[in-house]
Amino acid sequence: MRAQILSIGDELLGGYITDTNSTFLEQQLALLNIPVTLVTQVGDNRDRIAEVIARALTDVDIVVCTGGVGPTEDDLTREAISQVLGEQPVIDYGLLEIIRNFFSGRGLEMPERNQKQAWVIPSSQPMPNPIGTAPGWYVRTGKKVIVAMPGVPREMFRMWSEQVLPRISTLRFDQIVRSTTLKTIGIGESMVEQTLDTLVKRADPVIATYAKDDGVHVRVTAIAENDHDASSRRDACVTEIENLIGAYVYGRDEDSLSGALLGLLQTLGYTVAICDAGGGGRFASLLAENPGADSVLITSTMQPIGSEGLAQHFAKSAVESDATLGVGISVSYEPTGSATWAALVEVAVAGARSGYKAFPIRTSYEEVQRRSALFAAEVLRSTLISD
Repeated sequence: MRAQILSIGDELLGGYITDTNSTFLEQQLALLNIPVTLVTQVGDNRDRIAEVIARALTDVDIVVCTGGVGPTEDDLTREAISQVLGEQPVIDYGLLEIIRNFFSGRGLEMPERNQKQAWVIPSSQPMPNPIGTAPGWYVRTGKKVIVAMPGVPREMFRMWSEQVLPRISTLRFDQIVRSTTLKTIGIGESMVEQTLDTLVKRADPVIATYAKDDGVHVRVTAIAENDHDASSRRDACVTEIENLIGAYVYGRDEDSLSGALLGLLQTLGYTVAICDAGGGGRFASLLAENPGADSVLITSTMQPIGSEGLAQHFAKSAVESDATLGVGISVSYEPTGSATWAALVEVAVAGARSGYKAFPIRTSYEEVQRRSALFAAEVLRSTLISD
C-alpha cells in the first residue's frame, strides 16, 4: 500500500505559507508503514488538481489532499475530485445544517457561498470538522481512496486523527500497527539517537526521533499480524528505551511537559514562584497553559534582561513570595551580528530543594527565550526527581 500527498492552494506556490501539512502527513503515514511516493503542490486550478489526482490514482492506493475545501470560488478540491470520478455533487442538507449551526453558535449568519461546503458525491463520506466550517471527504473509488481535508493545520491535524486515521488503519487488514511516543527533556536528539543506536538499527520495531518544542520525542512503532504481537513488541522496545534514557522521559503520547511538571509539584506538595530576567516569561507561560497551574504557581515576575550570576539570587527572592520553591531565570545577551545572539541562560531552584545549571546558546533572540523555558523545565524537573 502506497500514498501520495497533494497540497492545494496558490498561497503555497507563491511562497506565502510553509507547507507544514505535508510534513505532518509524511510522518503519520510512515508510522503506518505506508510509503509516500510523491508530495505535490498545485495551485487553485480545477483541471490541474484533477489531473494530479487522476495520475496519482494510477500509481498509489491512497491520495491525501489538503486545502481547497473552503467556500470561495477558488476552493476547487471537491470539484476536481467530482471531475475525476465523473460524479455530480449535491447538497447534503444535514451537513448544511451543521455548518449553519457553526455560524449561529457564534452569533453569525452563514453566507450562502458556504453551501458548497455541504456538497457530497455518491462515493464520498463527509468527515466532520468541529473546529471549522469545512467538512472533509473520504472517497472510495474501487480499491483506491481519496482523502480531502482542510488546509488550516489545526483543523487538518484533528480531522486526520479523529476521522482519517481510524479509516486508513482498517485498510491494512493484513497488518496491525501499534505505536507510542516517549517524550524527553534534558537530552538532545543526536544524543538520543546515539544512545538508542543499537535499537534503531534493528528496524523492528521502528524507532524515530523528533526534536519538538517540548523536548525530543521518540516514536516506537510495531507492525504484526495481530494486536497481541504488535503491542507486545512495542511495549518490549519501550522498556528497553526506558532502561537507557528513562531519566529523561517525562511522559507519553498526549502527556504535556507542563502537566508533567505540575504533577510532580502537586505530588510533592510544593508550590512555585518564578523570577524571570530575560526569558520573556516563557517558562511561566508554559506552566500556565495547564488548567492545574493555579494550584501550584504562586506568582511570576519578569524583567527585560538578566545578568550573569544572578539566577540564584532571583530564585531566593522568588521563595519570599510564600512559595515552597523559587525558580530564578537569568538570561544575559550579547549581539553577534546576522540577527543572532550569544546568550547565557542560567536557571536556579531554591527553597525546599535546590539546583542550578547554565546553558550557553547562540541563536535568534526569540529562540533564546523559547529555549529558556525548556532549560527551566529541565532544571526544575531534575531537581524534583533527584533523591
